[in-house]
Amino acid sequence: MQTTPAITAAPIPGTYWQWRGHSVYYVRSPSLASDRHPERPPLLLIHGFGASTDHWRKNISGLSKEFEVWAIDLLGFGRSAKPEIQYSGELWRDQLHDFITNIIGRPAVLAGNSLGGYAALCVAAQRPESAAGLILINSAGPFSEPQPAPEAPPLQKALSA
Repeated sequence: MQTTPAITAAPIPGTYWQWRGHSVYYVRSPSLASDRHPERPPLLLIHGFGASTDHWRKNISGLSKEFEVWAIDLLGFGRSAKPEIQYSGELWRDQLHDFITNIIGRPAVLAGNSLGGYAALCVAAQRPESAAGLILINSAGPFSEPQPAPEAPPLQKALSA
């Protein structure tokens, strides 16, 4: 029986960026891809709910052979600050837009998993100048307050009585 060796990938050392008074953690993969393929936009990886930049640790090195790769911990996750504020798609949209504008410096392809997919979609739809492309992986949808169950139609009420 042939076995495949386990892939172990240590997290790439990252750094912090101050955004609205909060520390936001991110990594940038060392890469020659931007020199070899300057026409390719950078790739920004955005984790899902309960995850962090570590979610991408096994993907970054392979992707960095062809792309300039960035990954960010959304506010409230991973090594980023966890302030007592209202978290929302709009908050993460603005965080990602500002990160792309101020740190990456040019539009990026946004690749988001789960909650990260929703945040990436918010950027692409509402701040299109920041998005060179969009990749959604098991994307989540918008959040809202729990809604009461709709009232049953009269016929259904009569039949269940």
